[in-house]
Amino acid sequence: MSENNGETLLYFPTVVREVQIANAAEINKQIDAGIEKIRKIEPNTLPAAWSCELYTTIGSPGTLKDHEEFAPLCKVIVEEAQKFATTLDLDIKFRPLIFTECWLNIYGEGHAQEIHTHANCVISGIYYAKAPPGSGELLIHSPYNDTMLDPPHNNVNGFNMKMVPIKPKEGKMILFRSYVKHSVKPTKSKEERISIAFNLTM
Repeated sequence: MSENNGETLLYFPTVVREVQIANAAEINKQIDAGIEKIRKIEPNTLPAAWSCELYTTIGSPGTLKDHEEFAPLCKVIVEEAQKFATTLDLDIKFRPLIFTECWLNIYGEGHAQEIHTHANCVISGIYYAKAPPGSGELLIHSPYNDTMLDPPHNNVNGFNMKMVPIKPKEGKMILFRSYVKHSVKPTKSKEERISIAFNLTM
């Protein structure tokens, strides 16, 4: 009796780029001064729809791209986004990536962020400028978790997991398609967790 041969195919994977920036120490040294300056001149623009607590400049009229201290980081963001777009085989020659915005998020002890996506964008990401021990993990959520019955599993693996935790680390950059659901677990550290979030479109 012959056996039927088959294969398991991954047609719709959730693709995430994770990279430790080589010159992060130099970049962080430059943006530290910029962060302190912005905190003095920009009020907390936490959207009313957010149920979390943190300091953010997401609603500020300006963007970090306009501050010279963030120029080196913005350069790296564009470079890494182009690499990610190439991996995804996006036609950036026909329609180049456009770096639209980036903003500051500062989490204190107990601060977290609910599940969300970045609407009307193509690539989004996060850069960690400060991530002390106990910083809240980034959670990448399965796109199918809310729409499908979740049966019991013997073991959690890449084929059935509901979410993937990514531990923050200073100088680390995470990139993903903007429709990917993500959230931030509560920060346990008494020191601040500081990140720069960003969006690109085409």
